[in-house]
Amino acid sequence: MSIKNIAVLVSVGRHPVSGEARHCRNDSLAMGIGLALTKKINAISTSAGTTNKTSLRVMHAGNPDNAALKDYLALGAKNIDVIALTAECNIIESLANELTNTDLILTGSRAENGQDSGLVPYLLAERLSFSLVANALEVKLTHEGLEVLQFLPKGKRRSVIVQFPAVVIVHPLAPVELRHAYSQQVMGSVSQQPSLRFTPVIDQDNGLQWQKQSTLRKPIKLKARENKSGHARMLSATVSENKGGAVVIDGNSVEKAQVILRYLREHRLINF
Repeated sequence: MSIKNIAVLVSVGRHPVSGEARHCRNDSLAMGIGLALTKKINAISTSAGTTNKTSLRVMHAGNPDNAALKDYLALGAKNIDVIALTAECNIIESLANELTNTDLILTGSRAENGQDSGLVPYLLAERLSFSLVANALEVKLTHEGLEVLQFLPKGKRRSVIVQFPAVVIVHPLAPVELRHAYSQQVMGSVSQQPSLRFTPVIDQDNGLQWQKQSTLRKPIKLKARENKSGHARMLSATVSENKGGAVVIDGNSVEKAQVILRYLREHRLINF
C-alpha cells in the first residue's frame, strides 16, 4: 500500500512565558513525523526502482504574513501553503476544499493560541469522512495500511491499523527530535498558491458571541489522596490524636486527684 499525498496542518503558537508568536510545538511534532515518513517512503520507492514519489504539503490557515511561520521552515519544511483567512471564516470548509484528495493528514493535538478547542481535526475528519486516530506516538506504513502507535494512560501503548484516507492527531509526548536550522529557514518559502485564492466560506456562528475576561479567583488545588493501607486507614478512623496533657503514674490517690483538679481549673471546667 502506498501514499501519494501527505498534508501537515500547522498553526501559530504562543511562547508560554513571553506570549510572543512562534511555532506550535504539537504541530511541529506532527510535521517531524510527516517529514520522516515521507523520506522513508521515498527511499523505499527509489530502492525498488519506482518513480512514484510521496509529496509532503505543509498547510496553514490564517495570515500569510505571520513571522512565526518561518519557524516551521527552520524545522524542515521547504514550503508552506497558506490559506488566507480572517476570524470570520470557517476554517473547516476552507481546509476541506483543499484536502479532499489527500491520503494522510497529520496535525497536533491542539493549538496554543485562539480558541484552543482541539476540535479541528475531528471536525475535518467528519467533514471529509476520513478515518481518525488520536494520541499517535509513531506512524509507519505497512502492507495492511498505516500502523499507528497510540499513547494510553499509565504508560500503556497500543498499535492500531488505519486505512487511507485518514487523519492522525499526534500526541505531545511523541519522540520526535526538533532541529532548528537557520539555513533551512532562509531557503524555505511561505506562499499563497493560486489554487488557494478562493473566496473563503464565512461562518456566521464563528465565536462572535464569545467574551473574554480575567479569572475572578484562583483555582483550588486538589490534594493527592494518600496511599495508605487498610490497617492504617482503620487506625486513623478509630484512634484519636493526642491533644496534650500528662500521664500521672507515680503518687497516691490524693496526689493524682490534685493533678486532675488542677487540669479542670486551668481549662475552666469547674469553678471550685
